[in-house]
Amino acid sequence: MVNVQPGVIDSPQEHLDLVCLNATPKRSATLRSALQRLSEEATRLMDQHLASGLTVTIGFGTAFVDTCSATRRPKALRAMPRFKGDEYDPAEAQADLVMQICSNLKFANHIAGKTLLGGLGGVFEAKAHHQGFIFPGTRGVLGFIDGTANPASEDRPNVVLIGDADPSFRDGSYMAFRKIREDVPAWDKLSLKAQEDAVGRRKVDSAEYPDAPTTSHKKKSDVKLAGREMKIYRRSYPFWSLFESGLLFICYQADLGQYEAIKKSMIGVARGGHDRLEDFYHTVEGGYYFMPPRPKNRGEFIGDFLFR
Repeated sequence: MVNVQPGVIDSPQEHLDLVCLNATPKRSATLRSALQRLSEEATRLMDQHLASGLTVTIGFGTAFVDTCSATRRPKALRAMPRFKGDEYDPAEAQADLVMQICSNLKFANHIAGKTLLGGLGGVFEAKAHHQGFIFPGTRGVLGFIDGTANPASEDRPNVVLIGDADPSFRDGSYMAFRKIREDVPAWDKLSLKAQEDAVGRRKVDSAEYPDAPTTSHKKKSDVKLAGREMKIYRRSYPFWSLFESGLLFICYQADLGQYEAIKKSMIGVARGGHDRLEDFYHTVEGGYYFMPPRPKNRGEFIGDFLFR
C-alpha cells in the first residue's frame, strides 16, 4: 500500500481551492510548530468532512526547502523555469507553501481553508488564492474534455510517486502548477474542424483521429525520451469569472523532468511547429512544489523532514 497524501493520485473532486503562502518568520521552531498544527488540522478536517470527499494536500517550494534544510531535500525539486510565452516571472510567483483543498461541496472547501489559515497564526501569509470547479462532462472552457490521456487509477502510482530513485522521499510526488488564461473569444471564432485539428481529438467524444496535424495538442504532448513515454497525471480545474477564464493546470509526477519534456515539446518547433493550443494560452502564474508522503508514525507531520 502506498503512503501518499490524499489528493495526489485520487480522481478530482468537484471543487478546488489552491492556496499559495509564504513564510513570515525565519525561526525554525515557529515554522515547525505551525506545520505540525497544519498537518494535524488537515487530518482532523478530512475526517470531519468524509461525506464531501474533502482532501487537503500540502507541498513546499524549493527556496523554502533550502532555507529550512540544506542537507535533506528531494533530489528532483527545483525552481520552475520561464518557458517560452510565459507572461509572468516564475521567481516572483513561486510560493513557500501550497495547500490544495478539494471536495465535492464548496462549503467544505471554505470551512477547511478558513480553519487552516487561521491555525497558522500568521506564521505563513497568503500570497494567492485560486478557485476552480469541474464542468459537466469534465470539459474545459474551450469545450473539449480535459484529461482524456490520464493514466488509469492502477497506473497512477508508477507515474506519480517517487520510488527507488529517491528512497528517502518514497511515495512523495511533485506538483507543477500553471494558471492559464484562455482566449475563448478567439477560440470560438475557429471552425469545428480547426478546433479539432488544434486539439487532435473530436469535440463530441474526445476520440483521437490519426490524421490530426503534427502540431495538435495530442501529438505535441505525446513525448518519448530514450524510448520511454513521458507521462503525467493531470488534476486540473477550469476557472471562470466575469473577467477571465481558463485552466488551473495541476499535474503530478515522480520527477519534474516528465512534465518539462512534454512542455518543451509543446513550445518547440520540431515536427512542424509549436502546439496549436499555445496560441490561445496566456500563462500568468505558476510554480513547482514537492508534496511529501503521508506521515506514517506517531509524532510525524507533513514537512517534518525540513527540521531533521
